[in-house]
Parts: sequence; C-alpha cells; structure tokens
Amino acid sequence: MANKRPRAVLEIQEAGGKRIRRVILEEPYVRSQDVYLIIEFDDETEVLIEVKCRPWFAIRHLGHDADGDLQPLTKTIRGSIRSMMKRKA
Repeated sequence: MANKRPRAVLEIQEAGGKRIRRVILEEPYVRSQDVYLIIEFDDETEVLIEVKCRPWFAIRHLGHDADGDLQPLTKTIRGSIRSMMKRKA
C-alpha cells in the first residue's frame, strides 16, 4: 500500500468565533489570472485570500435529503466569475 501523506490544511485563526457577513469571489481586473476570495465579518474586518490561478469555477448548492445525504438543489453553475455574473444579471 502506498504511503499516504496527510493533506495540507490551513486554518485562518483571525476568523475564529466571528460571524460572516458576506463571501465574495472577485476578479481583480479583466482577464486576470488571479482571483480574490474575500470574507467580510460583522465586526467590519475581512480576510482577503489571493489565489494565483486560471480561475474556472463550479458552484453547487447542496441540501440534505430525507435520509440526511447531501444532494444538489440546483443545477451546477460553471465558468469564470465574469460569465457567472452575466448569467445572474
């Protein structure tokens, strides 16, 4: 059996015990190769996570069925941030 290494996990201590007001995925500029994940808290602070990548997303809205298993509630949305914004407009 292959030697499995534990997955990397980074906990953001500054977020502990705070209530999230809003979560934002932001394109810093048109055709950016980066994306910002911004978490805004009720206490007027925020955490900004800058992700260096070619941003392509899939967003799934999940809920529990009668057996308690997670199931998709709506169709998955896929694409860049800009293309997903156009679909919501």
